[in-house]
Amino acid sequence: MGRSNHSVPGLYGPHGFEAAPAIARRARLVPALLAAALFACASPVARALEPKAIIDIGQNLGAPPAHFDFLPATEGERLPWALIEDATAAGGIALEQRGAPATASHFLAVYKPASVKDAEFSARIKATGEGDQRGGIALRLTAPDNYYLVEMDARRDRVMFLRVAKEDAEEIVAVDVNIATNAWHTLTVRAEDDEFVVSLDGIWAFTAFDKVLSRAGRVALWTSTDSVTRFDSITIAPTSPSAQQ
Repeated sequence: MGRSNHSVPGLYGPHGFEAAPAIARRARLVPALLAAALFACASPVARALEPKAIIDIGQNLGAPPAHFDFLPATEGERLPWALIEDATAAGGIALEQRGAPATASHFLAVYKPASVKDAEFSARIKATGEGDQRGGIALRLTAPDNYYLVEMDARRDRVMFLRVAKEDAEEIVAVDVNIATNAWHTLTVRAEDDEFVVSLDGIWAFTAFDKVLSRAGRVALWTSTDSVTRFDSITIAPTSPSAQQ
């Protein structure tokens, strides 16, 4: 379980929003105005989170859910996120990111109402398709290129904790685990100050420590664009009232 640095030229420069090679492979423009709106002050709803907030993705099949912003922005293109029927999902509906490798490097579905620092974040994730089989949870987002990422990679049987910051994505901890393809797995991270406890399907995977991103930020679902990834049962449980912003 070592650390490795991944250089990412032009992450948020003239060529747009580009992720580290360990996370994605292509560049995509994120309009500055959208990014500013996304990561400005959090909505007042963020101060009213219940002890365990279950995120309602809705019932509008074929459309993206409400209460999310999607990065990178799609200008005149079909949004790759949509609600679909899935008999194995909670309530029979899942949020799916339908891979679009020609247009972006990776995708974020940013939950708008909440900005938190210390909380337990959880989502059920199912990686399908023939390409990458990756999905995860991004937390403490303060900019499109500034966040922690807990990633599940079903093709490589691996769970990772990374810090994405400007032109670098640093792998802080990574462990090998058995991850079945085309099956639901519950990925959970409990963040408290500089400690991040990660579990998969209720079983502890590792505990990571990092002090760099110490502010409250947005929470997002993350996928690589070569993946077809589904999400359901998304929850945020602040560890204390002071954890909210």
